[in-house]
Amino acid sequence: MSRAWQVGIFGTFDVANYGDLLFPIIAEVELTRRLGAVKLHRFSYHAKTPPEWPYEVTSLTALPDIAGELDGVLIGGGFIIRFDKVVATGYYPPDASIHHPTGYWLTPALIALQHAIPLIWNAPGMHCNEIPSWAVPLVKLSLDHSPHIRVRDALSQSALAQVSPTAQVEVLPDTAFGLARLLDVQAPSAAFLALRASAGLTQPYLVVHAMWGLDSFLHLWRTHAGLFEDLQLLLLPIGPVLGDHESVLGEGLERSRCLPFWPDPLLLAELLAHAEGVIGHSYHLAISSLVFGVPIFCSADLGTGKYTALPSHGRIFQIRRDQPIEPQWFRAQLGRQPLSQVTAHATEQLDAHWDRVAELIREGPRSTPAALNRYWQGLPGVLEDLHAQVQHQVAERQSDHAQHQHALEALYRSNSFKLTAPLRHIRRTLTKWLGALRHD
Repeated sequence: MSRAWQVGIFGTFDVANYGDLLFPIIAEVELTRRLGAVKLHRFSYHAKTPPEWPYEVTSLTALPDIAGELDGVLIGGGFIIRFDKVVATGYYPPDASIHHPTGYWLTPALIALQHAIPLIWNAPGMHCNEIPSWAVPLVKLSLDHSPHIRVRDALSQSALAQVSPTAQVEVLPDTAFGLARLLDVQAPSAAFLALRASAGLTQPYLVVHAMWGLDSFLHLWRTHAGLFEDLQLLLLPIGPVLGDHESVLGEGLERSRCLPFWPDPLLLAELLAHAEGVIGHSYHLAISSLVFGVPIFCSADLGTGKYTALPSHGRIFQIRRDQPIEPQWFRAQLGRQPLSQVTAHATEQLDAHWDRVAELIREGPRSTPAALNRYWQGLPGVLEDLHAQVQHQVAERQSDHAQHQHALEALYRSNSFKLTAPLRHIRRTLTKWLGALRHD
């Protein structure tokens, strides 16, 4: 094939959040390794361009014009299979005709099927997020005709499997578990060394996620400074779009440093790879620590949602803001160690995933348009039935309102209501007097 493969990847790559920004970088490296020249189209709501952004992002407004040129479509990763409106503060599509938030995952999936493009679910997640009834047929249609469906946790798998019993929905480690292949920790980059020098990181350091909820660690650092006198702190925002900022950690943190700018994703990952330990909440902060053998002290609940996929990897320690951390125990956990077998196996699973993705792209168009055509054929009937249901509900509510109004009018006209009017007047007067006396 003389031309570069055209691959679209869909997610929230237009927000300043470390994990979201990683997925296209990893996908491009893995697909190029297997396919050769790849032109990756990173689709999100808003267009972005370097040097203000780590890479080019294409607005979803351009998708209808570009879709026919794509050889493959990847949905995710990240927490993007969702229907709630509050994705991030002020984060909405640039065109009101694009549905929020399914416009950056479900609509592209349907467009891929219509154009016979291989549709690949690249380990997205949907934990703690219900599928509304109106969306079930669309999600089912997408799943039924996807040749490769991988999600990042068992809860997401269970939710999607209930929608499409015939679809083969399987759990795959988050693709960020392949991050270590993109960096050589034995040979620090020039950009890393320059950034470390500019930030004044002259000693071994701990990375602290610059967000709320790390009270127990901050108390440990402030009250046992002597135990950690050989270490510095790097206060690092992981998701500025989510409100991360160094200022939320407060004052009085000895030997703490901040960066002169928010680094691009791979440089941020390199900072984590060379840390003695990491303290924070972010899911991808935790994954990045695990794949480099760095201990992660996590303030998120490891028994809930997507985090349930992490404890088996080892060297991830639960900390809680209202429970003190034992100083000697904490000190003993620091330092890089070899990866666990679970983490090593995750890399093998991701290899198989990317092999299959490349294979599907090479195979080319699939026989999905007929299924979409049948769906569009039946859509007017579905909309007509829905309209009839809405009209029926409106009529029922109007009838109920008329009955209530009639009952009230009958009550007002009744002899008993008229006879008790003086009593109601006396009661209102007494209530008013008693209220005045209480105020006196």
